[in-house]
Amino acid sequence: MTPSLLASIDPFRRTRRRRPATGAEDATPHARLRLRDYFSLRPYGRNLITPAVSAWLGSAWVVILLMASIEGFVWGAVGGSLVPSASPWLRPPVMAFMFALMFAVVWIVDASLIMSERPGLRARPLGSETSRGIGASLRWFGGLLARLGIVAISLYVTAPFIEKLIRADDIERYHQAQVELYFQQRDAALQARIEARAEQIDAGLQARGDALRQELAQLSESLATEQERRTRIEAEYAPEIKVLSRDLAEVRARVGDEVLGRDGRPEGYGPEARKWDARASLLEQELAEVQAERDARLADIQVVISLQQQRIAERSDALQALQREQQQLYERIRAEVSAGQPPASPPRLTFAARSQALDALRNSPEETGVPHFETVEGFAQAALGILFFALIALKLFEPAAVHAYFSEQIQFKYRKYLAGGLADVPGFAHHDDPRRRLSPAEFHRLWERYERDPDAYFEQIRAVVDAEARVRRLLADQAYEQELLDRRREDIDARLDQERRRRDLELKARERELDLELEETRKRLAGETAAELERLAQQRAEARQTHELALEELQQQHAAERERLEQELVRARQQWRQEQAVAEDALDRQRRAFEAQLENEREQLRLRRKALDERCRQQDLKQQRLSRDEAQAQQRDERQWRIDQIRDLIAEQRQTRERQHTALSEQRLRLARCEAALADAETERERISQRLAQQQEPIQTLQQRIQEAEAQTPAGHSWLAGSDPARRTRRNAARRLAQLERERDQLRQRHAELRDAVARYKAERRALEQDVEQARQEDAAGEHQLAHYQQQLDALLLATY
Repeated sequence: MTPSLLASIDPFRRTRRRRPATGAEDATPHARLRLRDYFSLRPYGRNLITPAVSAWLGSAWVVILLMASIEGFVWGAVGGSLVPSASPWLRPPVMAFMFALMFAVVWIVDASLIMSERPGLRARPLGSETSRGIGASLRWFGGLLARLGIVAISLYVTAPFIEKLIRADDIERYHQAQVELYFQQRDAALQARIEARAEQIDAGLQARGDALRQELAQLSESLATEQERRTRIEAEYAPEIKVLSRDLAEVRARVGDEVLGRDGRPEGYGPEARKWDARASLLEQELAEVQAERDARLADIQVVISLQQQRIAERSDALQALQREQQQLYERIRAEVSAGQPPASPPRLTFAARSQALDALRNSPEETGVPHFETVEGFAQAALGILFFALIALKLFEPAAVHAYFSEQIQFKYRKYLAGGLADVPGFAHHDDPRRRLSPAEFHRLWERYERDPDAYFEQIRAVVDAEARVRRLLADQAYEQELLDRRREDIDARLDQERRRRDLELKARERELDLELEETRKRLAGETAAELERLAQQRAEARQTHELALEELQQQHAAERERLEQELVRARQQWRQEQAVAEDALDRQRRAFEAQLENEREQLRLRRKALDERCRQQDLKQQRLSRDEAQAQQRDERQWRIDQIRDLIAEQRQTRERQHTALSEQRLRLARCEAALADAETERERISQRLAQQQEPIQTLQQRIQEAEAQTPAGHSWLAGSDPARRTRRNAARRLAQLERERDQLRQRHAELRDAVARYKAERRALEQDVEQARQEDAAGEHQLAHYQQQLDALLLATY
């Protein structure tokens, strides 16, 4: 500030006090409010916007959007539920209209509350432009109370609607249960009427059925008695047959031991084997006689059992025919009674029915005693209350920057400041300089201080001006000292530059001297290098001569060493010849002694040969006897080897038969399982076929009911078409018919799957039967081969003995 500003402060204050507070001078033209600024809660655009204001407005916008969306969705759903079911095309526009209506109402009220200027709690001076009295505060708190009333209505009305929307599935299930209960009661009444008429007509058929059931019970008791007699007879003969079978098996095992020579016995079919074989024949005959006696006693009983089973089958067929006749009679009575039945009138799912269903669900034992805010309605009320009180808390605890943004007076003054209208007020200068212009926070702070106490503001401005003057003086002193320092620095720089030039000259002179010395040194070193090279060449020639002399000396030494080795080799050869001559003389003497000894031994050998010839003749006779014995032993060994081989083949064949028996048993087990699965699949297919046949009648009944309802339905459309009993009956019957058709389609699909499974099981059974037949043929072939091996073994054993 300049000193002229200080002189203008007091006149400005005097003129300000005399000026009337009309506000005409503050009026500045505003731009037209844009729709985007209104929906973003920024009626004044970017003026006085700070990051804190943007964050606060974003939070408030989210809360308002949530509240308006909840109200809009709920009332839209309520509007859709009020549309008659006969006019479904009207539901979307009604839902959209109700949503837009309630969304707009809640948005307008909440946005007005947020964008309103909250009255401050601090008292304003009476002459200030922002003091508006108690009326503005009353209006603001009155609007707040009105918003509280709207929230109370939301908590009382909207929360139950939200509960209806959330629990729509529960309400649908409750209503469906009521409809099913209605039809169950209706069907129970129809069934009671049918049974009453059936009892009057079905007396004779029931008596015939009771007689057949009584006869079946008697035949079953008689059959059980005969089967018990057969069991007693079989149990009577079982111990004896068991003992004979065990003895027969032991005797056959003993025959095999005797023939095969086990446990140290002689092999072959000897007397002992024939004795045990005869005993086995006796036991077989005795066992056959006992079994024949048992079968003779069981033959009459088996005939009686067969006759009883035939009679039971005949009575069962007669009872089934009687039951079919009863079923046909029952169906005819059911059709007659159903024809006289009045049309169904199930309960409708109206708006009031939804409320009653919700009240019934609340009063159900499962929800009795649950705290209120743990229910759906309490949760909805808590959510709406939290959103509203969050909005109120945001407004009550708004930052000062937000309060300044929504203050219309401060917005007008800030626009006036930007236009230069406050340039005559101290502290509000530099409006046209973007770098020195006041920020929104600084403008709000200064204007608040100015509005609160102008005298204190001017005093503070005066103090600031004085402080600025002192600062300027201090800055002037600092500038003078800085100028002195700059001049000293320039003088020092000049001296340094002169000293640098002097040193450069000295360095150049020194460089020239060093270059001269370097040249002299280079010449001197060149002479010394040439002398040194000549000396090295002489030393290399001397070393080459020394090397040649040393090489000639080494060659002479090598020749001498070679001559010495050749002389040693000659001496070694002469010594070896002498030793060889001595060894040959010794060898001749040994050969002559050996020849004399050999002659003596030949004479002795001739004498021994005569004796040996006599002994050989005797040995030949003995050898002939041994050859005969050896041939016989070889034959016995060969037969024994064949017997052992056949026994190994028999054992191997028996193991093969055991494996074949095991495989055959497994194939039979798989065949039994396949037949069981086939029987189960055929049983289930028969059951599904029966269910399909049973469903045919309800489907025809529902189709007939739909046709009757269509015949009773009036032509055209009306707003009360949803209350028409015929339309309700047709709709419910159509729903039930669709359900039955879905079940019939599922049953038909399952029936087709079972048909495929039966075909697959039959193919598998045929394959298993072929495998079983092939296993039987392989077992028969193995048994034939085993018998062939046994015959060969018996022949070898008989040949041995």
